[in-house]
Amino acid sequence: MDVKQIRTIVFVCQWNEGRSAHLELSTRHKLRETGSDMEIISAGLSQGGGVNQLRKDFLLQRDVPLDEIEEHRSTLFNEEHAKADLILVAELHMKDELLTKWPELEGKVMTVRGFIHGFTPEDEPLNAYEAQIVDSAGHTDGEKLELYRELESFADRVVERLASD
Repeated sequence: MDVKQIRTIVFVCQWNEGRSAHLELSTRHKLRETGSDMEIISAGLSQGGGVNQLRKDFLLQRDVPLDEIEEHRSTLFNEEHAKADLILVAELHMKDELLTKWPELEGKVMTVRGFIHGFTPEDEPLNAYEAQIVDSAGHTDGEKLELYRELESFADRVVERLASD
């Protein structure tokens, strides 16, 4: 996988209202700061709601534009998402689910953690535990903020990988 050839990335989680939405918004913002015009979008395996207020406030503190946060709508993964150059999932079982439904995605789908550790879709060795990005649902606000900070770190590392390879 030639990272320099990537023009579109899709982040995927279960509902497209938490992890994937956060990574989309934050990564797009960080890439814009570098002058990149790469397209960053997100989708879910199921239909969800919008970005919660705690996450919205968190993203605003990191200068993600309010209009982009408020414009985010949970979207089911579809044919348009399948056209992306790279599809990064929050959990390993999501990769399996996408490949079962969309076998033509082979070679384009991997976990976020695998990508930031320098792997490719073909050689990603992570197991389900190692690959998982924890969902913030059901956690206290303090725990959610820790998970949001972790997502910010992932967004930084995605941008770094895109810039370095």
